[in-house]
Amino acid sequence: MEELKAAMLEIASELKRIPGPIPENLRLRFIEVRSQLFTRGFFDPLLARFDGATVARASNEEIAAELEKLAAA
Repeated sequence: MEELKAAMLEIASELKRIPGPIPENLRLRFIEVRSQLFTRGFFDPLLARFDGATVARASNEEIAAELEKLAAA
């Protein structure tokens, strides 16, 4: 779990520095972290909105803040 928390904080830090679309390599890392959270029973609706086509997309800042919150828990 500590590795997962470290990955969440690293991704959050990178997201804060990116004003526009998420680069593909960061996007794939985020999807992996989100998948790991889901398999551990954590579903976060905000994290599900990072690339949704049917709902409003969460901003990089919102995603970063949510990852930091989950890593601290």
